[in-house]
Amino acid sequence: MITLENFQPWLDIDAINDVMKAACVEAAKTPRALYLFMQRYVCYGRTFSSSVPTLAGTISSSHLLQDPTCSVPMHAGRSMDVAAKVLAASIEEFTDPRTGVSHGTLSYALLDKLAEYANLSQAEINTIYQSETWLSDIISYVKTAYKAESDSLESLVSAIGFHVATETVGDNEFGIINNVLFSQHRNNSFGRFIRNSKVSFQQGTVSPWYWIVIHGTSDTKGVEVKHSAEAFAALNYVVRYSNVSEQQIIEWAGQGFAEFAYIQTKFFQQVQQELRSLETALAV
Repeated sequence: MITLENFQPWLDIDAINDVMKAACVEAAKTPRALYLFMQRYVCYGRTFSSSVPTLAGTISSSHLLQDPTCSVPMHAGRSMDVAAKVLAASIEEFTDPRTGVSHGTLSYALLDKLAEYANLSQAEINTIYQSETWLSDIISYVKTAYKAESDSLESLVSAIGFHVATETVGDNEFGIINNVLFSQHRNNSFGRFIRNSKVSFQQGTVSPWYWIVIHGTSDTKGVEVKHSAEAFAALNYVVRYSNVSEQQIIEWAGQGFAEFAYIQTKFFQQVQQELRSLETALAV
């Protein structure tokens, strides 16, 4: 069975965690930096959310995944089963069961409150959005990594590997954001602001920080843990429903893990650099 241990050569989780922590520490320095960091992070994360269904659709159309135990070869297609394990990560993303809205809407509700906390005008928010000069390239990279060719098993598995890596690191990612940006500042002005703020939707009222904690914290397991398990199940289904060895599947998926390690590190390094530039500009 393929597990996370198989991908240690391609993914150094501790190194990625360190890069994420460093960026979050920079973001916590000022309200404006916090808003900028989270705005970039929301745009970055939204790309993953929107790409998952596309990958699932490509997998489902493939003829390469067949059940070798099926007595009628024409009835042996199992691509939909593999695709379902990938698509599972989109269920809560598109409809959060508590609020009835998408995670995208929850993330924008948080940005609304962060803009309020930073006392940003609409003009200042526009400036932050327009000042981005690097994120579009990273977003394009993510979209490309999720693309696959339905008639190429290597292409499919590499993209699934990228997806597995995102879901595996996601739990740490949100846990670090929660710890560095909120838990360590629980008793200061930002912590009090979040605790005293609410956002309302048709099905319920929640904290603006709800979007962060439902993905997981250092003390709780969120939706990312389930998504990671489903993503690994997709890889193991590929082993079952293809004529390729498990080791070959690991190596192809490892390409996706390596791509994710690169782009995740790149994103947090770039946003940290932008935050440092912002700090320098404010000091002047």
